[in-house]
Amino acid sequence: MADIGNILDGPDTGGVTFYDPSQDKPSVPMPEGQYPAHVIEVKTATRDVKGKYKALIFNIRVRIAPKSDSHMVFEAVDYDGNKVEVNGGSFEGREMRSNGIFKFLHPSDDDEFESNPGGNKGYSNFCVCVGKEPQTKEIEMNGEMVSVKELPDLKEEDIMGRPVMAVVGRGKPWKSDRDGKVRTSLEVKWFRTWADGEAIDVDDAKDDDLPF
Repeated sequence: MADIGNILDGPDTGGVTFYDPSQDKPSVPMPEGQYPAHVIEVKTATRDVKGKYKALIFNIRVRIAPKSDSHMVFEAVDYDGNKVEVNGGSFEGREMRSNGIFKFLHPSDDDEFESNPGGNKGYSNFCVCVGKEPQTKEIEMNGEMVSVKELPDLKEEDIMGRPVMAVVGRGKPWKSDRDGKVRTSLEVKWFRTWADGEAIDVDDAKDDDLPF
């Protein structure tokens, strides 16, 4: 029967257990910053907003892409409090949700809610990021011609698997039911265009998750 010491230490160490700092990759919390990612899930819900608007809200989940290590190096603090440098590739495969993207709806003659076109900045930006550029259009408003962005209606095929730059930051504080401590989680705060990113097939996408 093999000696337990030999099994644990292995033949290359000569029976001596050692620590090699040069092979120790620092364990750090994911830093805030910009990461290449792909959209892997989108769910929508229609909600009343502030008692006078109505919006279609897009809740997006992304997965950090393998190319993260070639895009950025972060200065971070590890769990021992030491300052270290870490590349984005350390977080490849990490999944996270975005804060809601609001598409404020335009009322018809029978609707009682108000329009809020000035609140569509986030949705307009997201359309650009997934390659559906809003078109500039001249319309008459209060007797004057004004230039506006005509927003497309995004469909499932416009969003799933699309490459985006995810701007990651801290969300709102929340209290844990388990220990009562106040914490903040990382979320995608904004999207930017990943110019050289390529779309992927999302194997785990489910048609019944999407209300399109």
